[in-house]
Amino acid sequence: MKRTLLVADDEYGIREFLYELFKETYEVKLATDGKEAIALFDREIFDVALIDLRMPEVSGVEVLEYLKEKNIDTIPIVITADRDIDHAVEAMKMGAYDYITKPMDYKKLTITIHNAIEKKGLKERIDTLERDIKGPLFFSNIISQSKEMRSVFNNIENVLNNDATVLIYGESGTGKELIARAIHFNGNRAQKPFIPVDCASIPESLIETELFGYEKGSFTGAGKTTRGKFELADEGTLFLDEISNISMDAQAKLLRVIQEREFLRIGGEKHISVNVRIISASNKDLKKMIQDGTFREDLYYRLNVIPIHLPPVRERKEDIPLLIQHFLKIFNERYQKKALFDSGTLKILMDYRWPGNVRELENVINRIILTSDNDVILPEMLPVEIRRAGLSIMTGTELLEADITLDNLEKIHIEKLLKKHEYNISTVAEILGVTRKTLYAKMEKFGLQKKT
Repeated sequence: MKRTLLVADDEYGIREFLYELFKETYEVKLATDGKEAIALFDREIFDVALIDLRMPEVSGVEVLEYLKEKNIDTIPIVITADRDIDHAVEAMKMGAYDYITKPMDYKKLTITIHNAIEKKGLKERIDTLERDIKGPLFFSNIISQSKEMRSVFNNIENVLNNDATVLIYGESGTGKELIARAIHFNGNRAQKPFIPVDCASIPESLIETELFGYEKGSFTGAGKTTRGKFELADEGTLFLDEISNISMDAQAKLLRVIQEREFLRIGGEKHISVNVRIISASNKDLKKMIQDGTFREDLYYRLNVIPIHLPPVRERKEDIPLLIQHFLKIFNERYQKKALFDSGTLKILMDYRWPGNVRELENVINRIILTSDNDVILPEMLPVEIRRAGLSIMTGTELLEADITLDNLEKIHIEKLLKKHEYNISTVAEILGVTRKTLYAKMEKFGLQKKT
């Protein structure tokens, strides 16, 4: 994958020449001034940035200050005129890797960018070695040894001590709030508030009062001035879970707060400034929602500076034994028991797809330990839906060796045929050698109606 390069210069000719010079080697983006450069840093990650010191409105020095303030991991190289050498030296004190004077020596520039990339690559390799030496990573109650979660842990480490907005994607039950808490409590805001907001559970009419608060008397029932979640999270982190559930009006106001870092309480006239890091999460495809017109594209890019994708449990099977042992320990201690799973039970738990992910696994083990009087948990003690799923994926030999009723065998056989032939009743009835009416009766008996 190509390294990324940002060119920020208000002179059209220089921008275009540098783009043509480096487009084959790097993924190049252009900014016409400092303001546009900062906007790009908010949305994307660059390995190296060429920044002209003299630009209208927002100067190159201000861009450097922004990179330093936000702890953005980009190597800046400044472009300056001969008369501004003193400014270039000051820029290097602020973190610039090197400076290039106009008119530019393009051979020197090429070497400088190459060396900056080499420096960044070396740092990344050192960081990787340090992580490998430390071994498996554990954040709070996030337990994993899978390569899929290793990537998630690496992403967490990269965002701990900066203020970039993070958007966590994942199915329900994968632990999105645990990831948000790991980022907050291991980062530079750990001593400040962590305020979670479940956007899915708040009625649309109340989401704005929940986020921004309200003044006394601003509406019927507003008996006192109440601070919203943004104020409560000041200097800390605001976690917006299931962000896809907020209305378009609330999205517009949220976007304004992110951009302006200030807001009005409902019914208020005084702007309130806040310093809040925003982490959001969604189990829906926000890009599809943008296409459908139900989520703002500009808000998406503000929230999605650093995306973190949480894999479902079915894609990291090697974590299931670790999670089982973890939850066994917790619930055995809680209920003062010494329960263990036998090998057959473990196999079924390993093979189950866990549509509810870690949350479902935790709830199942909690229920089993709480209700069982035996120290050894056998397969028949598992919830019926998990036992059925376990039977449906057993091989013919395993089925013959297992203690399974004829009804269960018949159900498994019919269900497999129905799925294989996409619920074509005539075809399945012919294979089974029964009438369509008989097949319908068996489907009703076994609860095998096609899900629509």
